[in-house]
Amino acid sequence: MQADSDQTPRPPKRRRDLDGAPQLVLSPTKSDSSAAASEASEVESHQSGRLSPVKQLLILEDSEEHPVLFCNFDDGEDGGEPEDVTAMRKAIQRFADGIGIMGYDNLGAIVSPLPPVDRMRFQYPWANEVKHRCAFGSMPSTAQVLGIVEIARKFDHGPGASEDMWNAKVQLPLLELARDTSKHQRTLDIHDVKTARIEPASLARSKLPGRVVDFVVALNQDPATQQAWRRLSPLPGAPIKSWNHTMRARHNPIAINIETKSPMKSWTDGKPQIAIWTDAWLKRLALIRGTTTSGPWPALPLLIGQGGGGPPLAYGLG
Repeated sequence: MQADSDQTPRPPKRRRDLDGAPQLVLSPTKSDSSAAASEASEVESHQSGRLSPVKQLLILEDSEEHPVLFCNFDDGEDGGEPEDVTAMRKAIQRFADGIGIMGYDNLGAIVSPLPPVDRMRFQYPWANEVKHRCAFGSMPSTAQVLGIVEIARKFDHGPGASEDMWNAKVQLPLLELARDTSKHQRTLDIHDVKTARIEPASLARSKLPGRVVDFVVALNQDPATQQAWRRLSPLPGAPIKSWNHTMRARHNPIAINIETKSPMKSWTDGKPQIAIWTDAWLKRLALIRGTTTSGPWPALPLLIGQGGGGPPLAYGLG
């Protein structure tokens, strides 16, 4: 099996037997074919280092200085989450319920070629508020959307496709379509960072393997960031300047980090990937922010997408 380029190779077998963590099977007993696919997914997931994804999450959670916890939106008590997190949760729920899907004047012509499941979404009364939709951007062509959906369905049958294929043929075109039809088209840029590195290494936690994500949505340069760039200094151990915790897209401040997984890959593996990457990113932002700025941090969106199981427009860059 060919390993993904964003994963570090496994150590030699002798060393792995001594230091390595046992592989954890998190799914119930499956048929022979699905079990083989699950086993292949677990092998690739564990090529990220000696520690299993579960142990990486536990290390992040047990950190005394800056613990990283994964929580569901409804885990806390009423009123226990920050207001900006509540606002983000409600916005996500509206999109999930159909508010932010699409809206067209010629609804009959648009809906007729869609599969029944997608056609049902247009029965929501709020799914066709064209004026509201256009406040966030233009409507994508259904031919473009259906083209991506058809590729996703093909990849989701039989032996499936590699994660690189999903990223190149489904996830990236979907992101670019969302960006190109957003009112923020000129402000945002999308970068493939799966071959990037966390730099300088001091931003990453030494106990954990270096992990990266697949895509970032970054801000294009404007006069304000160009002026601030001239005052920015390289970090100790970094040869050149960067707004980010990597030298990739160094002139463009990262706004959203995105990790994607094919249907054959472990969802559990995506959590430590985006957590380790984001942990280093927040350390870089803290250094830029400095100690003179007070007040809480704003809520920052992180996305993990898996396969084609979600609605056709999974990403809304609003």
